[in-house]
Amino acid sequence: MSEPPNAPSTVLPGKDPAADPPKSARARQRAETRERLFEVALREFREAGFATAQIDRIAKSAGVARGTFYFHFPTKDDVLLELARRVNRRMARRVAVLGETRPTLRELLMRVNDAVSDEIGRVRETGLLAEVLSLYVRRPYDLSHSEQSVPSLSDELTRHLRVIQGRGELRAKMPEEQISMVLMSSLFGIYARFSPGSELREACHALIDLLVKGLQAASDEVPTG
Repeated sequence: MSEPPNAPSTVLPGKDPAADPPKSARARQRAETRERLFEVALREFREAGFATAQIDRIAKSAGVARGTFYFHFPTKDDVLLELARRVNRRMARRVAVLGETRPTLRELLMRVNDAVSDEIGRVRETGLLAEVLSLYVRRPYDLSHSEQSVPSLSDELTRHLRVIQGRGELRAKMPEEQISMVLMSSLFGIYARFSPGSELREACHALIDLLVKGLQAASDEVPTG
C-alpha cells in the first residue's frame, strides 16, 4: 500500500546512522540540507512517479536553489542510490551479527533472505521498488561504494561464506564473492517479479535449496577412477 501524500518516509526516517557526525556548523548545515532534499525527493518520487518527478519542484519544496540539489545529488538516480545504500547497510548490519551463531550455509542464506524480505517490503510501500532494484543491475559499483567504508550486504555475506568454506562445507570451484553476487542478483530478480505472498516465499526457498545443493560439499562422495 502506498503512503499518503506528504507522509514522512517510512523507509529512512532521520539521518543515516552509518554517517559520520558533522565536524562544524557548516558541515551540519550541509548535512541537514542534503537530508531535507533526500526526504523531499522521495516524496516527489512517490507522488509524481520517478520518471516524471521534477527537480525544480523538489528544490522549491526543500527551500533551496536548483543548483543546491545538483550539488548534493547530480541526478535523480543518485537519490535512489542513497536510498539503496541505506537499505543495503541495514541489511548488512543484520547479517553481520550472524557470525556469533556459526550458521550453516542454509541457515545463512535463509537469514539473508529474511533481511532482504523485510527491507524490500519497506521499499515496496513507497512505490519505488522497481527503480531501486534496477540500480543493482545498472550501477552495482556505485551501490557498493561508500565514503564511510561501511561493509555492504555482499561484503558481509562473502565474509560468512569464507568462514563456512573454511569449515569445509562448500565446494571450492566458485569464489565466495561470485556466490554472493549470484545469490543477491537472483534474490532481487525474484523480488522484482513476484508480489508478497506464498509464491514469493516458495521462489526464494527454491533458490536457496538450489544453491545449497550445488555449493555444499557432499560428505558421502566417493572419488572414482
